[in-house]
Amino acid sequence: MFKNLNHLSEVEIETLMQRYYEGENVINLLKEYNLSVHANELYKLFPPEVCKEEICEYCKEYLIRDCLSKTARAWRHNESDMYCPVCNHRPYSHKCMCNNCVEKERLLAEYQREQIKKLCSQKRTPVDFSRISFEQKVFLGTLCRALCEENLFEIKPYIESGEKLAPTDELLSQIYKSLACNEIIAVSPTSSTEAFIIDDDDFPNRYYVYKVTYYINLVFPLDKKNLFDEILNPSYYSTEHEKEAFGLWRKIAIGECLEYLDYQFQKVGFDFTPGDKTYKTFDILLNDFSVSQIYGIIWKMVANASKRYLEGGISKKHAANSVISACERFAVQAKINNWSLKGYNRPKDLPQSSLSSFFFNRVLGIGDMGFKLPPTMMRLKNETFCFEK
Repeated sequence: MFKNLNHLSEVEIETLMQRYYEGENVINLLKEYNLSVHANELYKLFPPEVCKEEICEYCKEYLIRDCLSKTARAWRHNESDMYCPVCNHRPYSHKCMCNNCVEKERLLAEYQREQIKKLCSQKRTPVDFSRISFEQKVFLGTLCRALCEENLFEIKPYIESGEKLAPTDELLSQIYKSLACNEIIAVSPTSSTEAFIIDDDDFPNRYYVYKVTYYINLVFPLDKKNLFDEILNPSYYSTEHEKEAFGLWRKIAIGECLEYLDYQFQKVGFDFTPGDKTYKTFDILLNDFSVSQIYGIIWKMVANASKRYLEGGISKKHAANSVISACERFAVQAKINNWSLKGYNRPKDLPQSSLSSFFFNRVLGIGDMGFKLPPTMMRLKNETFCFEK
């Protein structure tokens, strides 16, 4: 009994294969062809199929593919099965690991790294920290406190950092856009190649904003720790910055209201995309109420809308759309009747953002008052917690 097909001619092997795939009894075939192999492994002795329409890009040899069992052949033979008999290159594999492809990938990565390094190493005029706007200083301090590397020079990628920089995506985008467009931060040549859009004719000019590493493009003194003391533990707030500080307080407050609204909608399974009306409503409510009090208004109105929906009175979409108008009506009644509204705390699973924490704790030095008091210019001017510098 033979353990391979060496004793058979090419014609006999072709005939055996044909009869096998046509469904003849395998035990009978083994006896007839004098083979010593398990019936379910006969197909493994068959020579590979030569794919004469496909040629290896490296060896210029025809690709081949191994024969499959009768069952597998009926549904599994596809392009990914083909490989080069010389170098084992698999052109249709998701990621070929033959030596040639591995080397090609290495050279490509090396080229990409050089292109990134070349682009990102272009000299930029350093920015004087004292000349940037109040808001930009707050944005930079937020990034540095949350994501600064040990070298006090680079900002780690935001993605997968575990940090929550801002209450909304809009504010998060504004932080990076404001700092990058004014070249206060710039893409670092140490950024991962995965942070760039590689399959693009404009490589490496296009990248993922929250995946790249940034370097801080400031004029550094001989002892840069002095500058970082000012960035991280600021003393730059004064009455001349009241207007900018008020504007940023309102942005953060509105952002936290929008964030909490989305949080409560998710709790009850409502879909809602806030627009200009929602933004303006919260802007108006903040003239008289704090974020903490508006949390309470939102909670009550979402609960009421959810109850009406569950009772079958309105559709889910109608319920979600009714919440903002209900918040506005309730706030008007509360103001007219001089109701004392209870303030709500931040939920444990909706923590304060880095921007909010840095601005209220470090820049203004008012702590939770930024959450518990309405953000008005009058308060910013007159409250004793606003200290003179």
